[in-house]
Order: sequence, then C-alpha cells, then structure tokens
Amino acid sequence: MAFSDKRLRTIKCDGPGCDKSVEFDLSDIKAIQAIEWLKGVRVIQTGDNRAFSYCSDVCEVKGVTTGAHNLKEPPKVQPASQAEIKQAVAQAEAASATDQALKTGDGEARITLS
Repeated sequence: MAFSDKRLRTIKCDGPGCDKSVEFDLSDIKAIQAIEWLKGVRVIQTGDNRAFSYCSDVCEVKGVTTGAHNLKEPPKVQPASQAEIKQAVAQAEAASATDQALKTGDGEARITLS
C-alpha cells in the first residue's frame, strides 16, 4: 500500500466584496503559475501579527479604508462595580472637604514629624 501526502495551501483575497480564492498543492508549480491573480498577490502584516492578503491594488485600497488594519485600542472607560463607584465618590467628597477647609481656614492644621 502506497501513501501520498500533499501539502495544500489556500489563499483568499481579504478585500471587501472580493470572492477570489484558490487552493493548490504546493508541489504543483505549474498550477501555481497558471493562476494569474496569484502572481500579484499582496500580503500585509500588522504590528500585532495579523495578516491580510489582497489580489489587486483595488482590493488593497478597499481593505485599508475599512480600518481593519488599525491596531485595536482598549476601551477608554473601564466598567466599575457599585462598590468601586461608592469608594471613588467618598474619596472625592473627602478631598473636596479637605480643600474647602484649607481655603477657609476651618479645621485643625496638623504637622507630623517623623
């Protein structure tokens, strides 16, 4: 019994609306060379190791304008629990009361020497 292993590669254009896709045996050079759009394929790799492939300039420009190449930004506002919110409010109120006491001269000034 003979065994035959093949290494297949699939390349698909990531351009929005483009349906070009090909699967081929890596050892079949003639089949690879016969695929006209594959000769000019462009591969873009982002800084966070995402990869995009495009069959033409038109698809590449469409892909870039979607914003898919941009690095993902973490959310600017982090959700907080009710306990964290109450603690932050208490700290803000305490800081405000301290500021007010300093401005009006109310309260007791304490100096601690260590």
